[in-house]
Amino acid sequence: MTESDAQAWRRLADLAVEPNMFLDPRFLIPSRARPEADGLQIVVVEEGGQWLAALAVTTKEVANGALMRAATTGGPFMTPHADRHHPLVRRGYVVAALTALLRGMTSVGLPGLIQLQRFPAEGPLAEALAETVEQTSMLVHERRREVTAFAHRSSVTLPHADAAPAPAAGLVLATSHLSKSGRKQTGRSVRGLERATGGPLELRDRSADPDVDEEFLDLQVSGWKGDHEQGGAALRLDPRHEQWFREVASRFRRTGDLLVTELTGGGKTLFLGYVLRSGGACFGFLDAYAQDHARHSPGTIGRNVELTQVFRATDAPFYDPAFDARYAAAARTYPDRRTQVDLLIATRGLTARTVLRAAPLARRWRSTGARRHTPGIGVVLT
Repeated sequence: MTESDAQAWRRLADLAVEPNMFLDPRFLIPSRARPEADGLQIVVVEEGGQWLAALAVTTKEVANGALMRAATTGGPFMTPHADRHHPLVRRGYVVAALTALLRGMTSVGLPGLIQLQRFPAEGPLAEALAETVEQTSMLVHERRREVTAFAHRSSVTLPHADAAPAPAAGLVLATSHLSKSGRKQTGRSVRGLERATGGPLELRDRSADPDVDEEFLDLQVSGWKGDHEQGGAALRLDPRHEQWFREVASRFRRTGDLLVTELTGGGKTLFLGYVLRSGGACFGFLDAYAQDHARHSPGTIGRNVELTQVFRATDAPFYDPAFDARYAAAARTYPDRRTQVDLLIATRGLTARTVLRAAPLARRWRSTGARRHTPGIGVVLT
């Protein structure tokens, strides 16, 4: 990965038709510090020195003992650490570049069977995939789908900073998108935190302060995430994981694309949340809360403060908190939902097509796109 590669990759991330922070080079290049990222490859569609598409993949067996292997967007690193796997595809080249990306896998030694996980079910990429299927012999089956939390700017009503904020003085929260019971519960939680900490809740923007990284690591390891027996995986527990976090935060901070929100009460840190910006959009990265005040939901209040701050401090068109479907309670903090699907794609080869046709409970991806000429674009493996 040369410096010119990294620059071309960053330009692609900035111009992607569907932004994806988890494929931003500032997120993925530092992953080399983590052993589970071994085997992770970036497949690139390139023309004239410009990156037109990129996808992170590893290879795996389709089933134990099977001779057929697949390229997957999951794997030991991406599955637990990247909540969105869809490729970066440059605006203006969407169908052509996506077609070249998928069909070019075998030309760089990767399998003709692709597991494309956490792919948006609607929007320009979904439409481009439908058109690609129309104009090629590829087979695409849907394996599963899930609904995740999301927040469009238009769905969040921001309270005026100079207005009396609710539910507590000194704290500005966007609550109009919550249900009536949700607003009441937010008020009870805020008042409970104020009583427990002996002071009003306050927001602090720590984005430009590198010292906050140390405070975050301390806060995260102080809770259940610092206990291996409870399934905790705090960054402090592994120096390589800690190094990765520090480098990711540093890279986004240097470019002005890091938003760190701190919620305090009575001088005590109750919540710290990290949001990363890529392609103009904002994505949740990591957060931690004071576990000794868990009964008053500091994590939920902190995420509401963070949501409000994203749309007050940036012009991002949307905020993707990057929760998967397991976190149903946390998802209620956000006004919108987005559906994503896991797809199995046979791009080339009889074996790949045979495996796909035998996939249990698979459903055919229905294409509605119009046919369109696809210009020749080269594919390289980085």
